[in-house]
Amino acid sequence: MIANETPDLILHNAHLVDAKHRTHARIGAVAINGGTIAAIGDDATIFRLRGNRTEVIDLGGSFLAPGLVDGHAHPVTGNDWHIGIDLSPARDIAGLRAILIAEAARLAPDAWIRGYGLDPIAFAGTRDIAVAIEDAAGGRPTFIMNFDYHGAVVSQAALALAGITGPRRFEGAASIVCDDSGRPTGLLLESEAIDLVRAVVPQRSFAERIASLRVLLARMAATGLTGAHVMDANGDSLACLEALEADGGLPLRLHVYPWVNPGATPADLDAVLAQQMRAGRHWRIQGAKFFIDGTIDGGTGWLHKPDSQGEGTGALWPDVAAYAAAVRFFAMRGIQTVTHAIGDAAVRCVLDTLAAVPVALRGPARHRIEHIETLPDEDIGRFAAAAVIPSMQPSHAVRFTRADQTDNWSIRLGQCRADRAWRCADIAATGAPLVLGSDWPIAPYDPREILVCARTRRLAGAKEASAVQPRQALTLLQSLAGLTLQAAYAVGEEAVAGALLPGMRADFTAFSVDPIAAPTDELAAAPIRLTMMDGRITHDAAQRSA
Repeated sequence: MIANETPDLILHNAHLVDAKHRTHARIGAVAINGGTIAAIGDDATIFRLRGNRTEVIDLGGSFLAPGLVDGHAHPVTGNDWHIGIDLSPARDIAGLRAILIAEAARLAPDAWIRGYGLDPIAFAGTRDIAVAIEDAAGGRPTFIMNFDYHGAVVSQAALALAGITGPRRFEGAASIVCDDSGRPTGLLLESEAIDLVRAVVPQRSFAERIASLRVLLARMAATGLTGAHVMDANGDSLACLEALEADGGLPLRLHVYPWVNPGATPADLDAVLAQQMRAGRHWRIQGAKFFIDGTIDGGTGWLHKPDSQGEGTGALWPDVAAYAAAVRFFAMRGIQTVTHAIGDAAVRCVLDTLAAVPVALRGPARHRIEHIETLPDEDIGRFAAAAVIPSMQPSHAVRFTRADQTDNWSIRLGQCRADRAWRCADIAATGAPLVLGSDWPIAPYDPREILVCARTRRLAGAKEASAVQPRQALTLLQSLAGLTLQAAYAVGEEAVAGALLPGMRADFTAFSVDPIAAPTDELAAAPIRLTMMDGRITHDAAQRSA
């Protein structure tokens, strides 16, 4: 198809890669006008459209794909939480204490120690984690997020500053974990409990946060990302996006989902409904985000049967009828709902809830379920049958579990349920539009890792490692679709994004190797040559100007 207008920009000498049309061999060129694809063809055909002011970029044989979109990420909140030291190397309490001792030696006596990435297996069996880390931290207040960000461990000093002396009641199933005498152990589960301490942790200024967020989004663009489905709008998140857009713009296109929390009142629902009108040039509120459970590792994932520690027996939103009513409130107004559901009982509850909303009343909204970590056979086909979008994170399956099931997640679930881990291939085989993402900051945002983990069920380069449930591996074509075609469909934008067609947005990712045919480990290490969003260069390995 050929455009009539003189293009602003021509990208040429590229292999065109498109999951929608299952093509990755033809050499082609793309003409762009006003942030939109004007024409696609061979170099000679497209060059006939060139005018005196048309910029031309030679992609040098790169593989040009529709712009990659992370289907589940927390860039603004993650930028605020992903601070301090990385505790992921700690595998036991001795390892955790050693890292804290080293960090304490570097800091002033009254400074907070902050960290992230802690695997609960590191403090398994430790009855009083607050005491254990208090000594290692030299008495400094300490606040460490577990890798799933649904739990935190804190020191005695941090508990004291937050005024936490015993258990409390919350709207949801959050908890301050206490010993038999009612004294806090230092473990906090879910956001309502975690926020009690986070509220007293020193925060960066707004200007510092904006500067840091600008760097983060630029780094995301450098990995080939052109967009993300942002699964929160907490605090002043939207003000941050407005500030960035006012000062140079956003390098990623962001679809944002404000939270609807357990205990939400009619006024709370109305407030989230009113937010649906908010948008900027490259961001907009997309729907409403719910949590029906927590995580398997924290014992707050909702299961049909208790886990090995007798936990996982209930919903994070204890009044399930109220959750269903809140979902219906949005669904019947044509607003998309997205629900975090990890355990098998949680996923079934959401499927049941959405199935009970008459299709005629749903309007244009495409409802989603996020994570879906363990699932029995009888629920596999329900996503396609009920037109519910599954959204999954293949990186989680291989970063936080092991094929031999010696990890905390698998131990809690037991072999039968652990064998049902992240059933990406089974769900995709039913025809459901499977969206893929990272859930950053829980896993790295680099989409090349997502592609590799989805295809190999192991981390890139770990050829000696056994794959985690290898039968659930996707093809690289399916994986690419999860970051392009299906990501666009999930937000109702399949007519303008997710494929290489005239009339679609000029959002592109240029790989240095074929993302469909290249060996997966080679793909993981291959540079991204160019990222473009809305016809504007957001990353260029050759350092050309936009």
